[in-house]
Amino acid sequence: MIDERDRLELWLHYATGTNYKQFAAVREEYYYLDEAWEDVRAGQMGRFTMLDEEGKQRLMEAARDGFMDRYIRWLDKNQINVLTSTSYCYPSLLKEIHDPPAVLFYKGTLNEDMQLPIAVVGTRRCTDYGKEVAKTFGRELVRAGATVVSGLATGIDGYAAVGALSVEDAQDPTVAVLGCGIDVVYPQGNEKLYAAIAERGCVMTEFLPKTRPLPQNFPLRNRIISGLSLGVLVVEAGERSGASITAHLALEQGREVFAIPGRVTDRMSIGTNTLIRRGEAKLVTQVSDILEEFGAAYTSSEPREVNLSSLSPLEQQIVKALLSGEKNDDELMERCDTDIGQLIYTLTELSISGIIKQLPGSVYALDTLQTRIVE
Repeated sequence: MIDERDRLELWLHYATGTNYKQFAAVREEYYYLDEAWEDVRAGQMGRFTMLDEEGKQRLMEAARDGFMDRYIRWLDKNQINVLTSTSYCYPSLLKEIHDPPAVLFYKGTLNEDMQLPIAVVGTRRCTDYGKEVAKTFGRELVRAGATVVSGLATGIDGYAAVGALSVEDAQDPTVAVLGCGIDVVYPQGNEKLYAAIAERGCVMTEFLPKTRPLPQNFPLRNRIISGLSLGVLVVEAGERSGASITAHLALEQGREVFAIPGRVTDRMSIGTNTLIRRGEAKLVTQVSDILEEFGAAYTSSEPREVNLSSLSPLEQQIVKALLSGEKNDDELMERCDTDIGQLIYTLTELSISGIIKQLPGSVYALDTLQTRIVE
């Protein structure tokens, strides 16, 4: 339900869009927005010096008889919810950044009290390794009680959301922030993912409805992704990428930044390895590395049960080998029917999932604090 205060905020947002400075300048000039409304209706625009001519024209357009009624009816018809900066359930973390969005349009359920919102971002052109890591971290973060925040982009963002949604009993597992209007699905191939997130989580944007996904929109979108989150995990990123921009925005906002290390020969690991090398991101190899940064309250007091039969054949071989005690990678090679590349890949997967842990000297053991194997 949009009350009169929200209606006036929506009206001003229609004129200023994503220009938070202009929005804030009008709010500073007019403590009560109904006075601004009355001035515009009377054609008295002398106090709107902070707006350019286009902004003034849009403000007058939206003040015409019936305009806001039609606008709000359209939002209601399309099941689009609205949060203004003065709404009681506006996300508290987002209020902390220096340029919070004046208005958020969203579909789904927005939980303003997300216990552990963690952004998972990365390149659109991810490797198979990045894809699996994003899905695994998305799933395991949600299992630990976190909410995964991403950008609904192709690649790492989308796979992280898929992993989060795979936890079927989780409520509000993921939030997707768009770089376009709430009624625009981009990329078009993500229609099903958009619908799934809107049904079980939340899809949101600050952009006006029907806004196209223009390149200049995405840095603005990225500040919301990091602003909503306590921490940002970069899975794969090129040398100059949107994910790296998000990481630096997170640092400016005082958020924790984490990165998955990658092979030095992989172009899509240049960004993550550089963040780690510069000390701008904490190296992460398993979900517990992130959880520990936010205190033991976010780690499960009881290990979760994993049925051995639910694992892949190679995962089962590794786990059975470790049931008798610690093993190094050479010993595991002798017991497993695979090559070294696939073995290391699978060991990484099991470590991320919290099923095993890596000890010094390439030694592996079951992580009994996080997982209990059921045969």
